[in-house]
Amino acid sequence: MSGYIESYRGQVLASECDLLGHFNMQFYQTRLSLAMGNMFFRLGVLPKDITVGKRGFAVVHQENRFLAELLAGDIIHMESGVVKATNRTITIKHKLFNSATGITAFTSRFTVAHMDLNERKAIPLTDAIREKVVVLQISGEEAE
Repeated sequence: MSGYIESYRGQVLASECDLLGHFNMQFYQTRLSLAMGNMFFRLGVLPKDITVGKRGFAVVHQENRFLAELLAGDIIHMESGVVKATNRTITIKHKLFNSATGITAFTSRFTVAHMDLNERKAIPLTDAIREKVVVLQISGEEAE
């Protein structure tokens, strides 16, 4: 079990802030989506597998915690890890940090179902994905 990996790095843009000057919640979701693209790659799922092979993932449950404010100009990064997997799902935890301070600003934990995109139904994880899950899995306090 290797622990969290960096799944995203960027900056809060002024255009992504609300009237109060804080990073707007819609852009937290954008960063999660970008991080998930990296996590899918780490799980061995390539863009062509999704577009051509019609296999992908869909979020079926999500829990977010907003812990500290992010402002325009803040450099941010996200770390992600697999909490657990079932026959058809993977639960992933993400932590978004203010890179300059090291403070965790946001966490998200969600479960994705492995999907047949033509049939629009959950399907079992492949053996190759299961092998990658083991490498990306976090445990103990890290998974909380």
